[in-house]
Amino acid sequence: MPPFPDAALVETIPLAGFDAAREPEVRRFADGSLQVVFGFMPPSFVPDEGWVELGRYRKLDQEMAQALGVTVVWEERQFFRIQHPRDDTIDRLRRFLASYHAGG
Repeated sequence: MPPFPDAALVETIPLAGFDAAREPEVRRFADGSLQVVFGFMPPSFVPDEGWVELGRYRKLDQEMAQALGVTVVWEERQFFRIQHPRDDTIDRLRRFLASYHAGG
């Protein structure tokens, strides 16, 4: 797990409805920041040819930011950071991921 300086992990929140082979999770840190961790990126259901340049997932950070209304930083292939989430960020993330997968 890419670390956050001076921030202890306080909660892990599973998310469902995106990738049944390995669902993503949200990690909440003591400083209030979040880390969204995907089991696979691109997701396990993407055919092998879809892995080239991440296919439709190559702008996932930007699409997440737009849907959540907060800045999302793509740290590493499967790790996304939300330094300043809002109160409804996790609920919005759940809805976004479920509809994103359904749309693809």
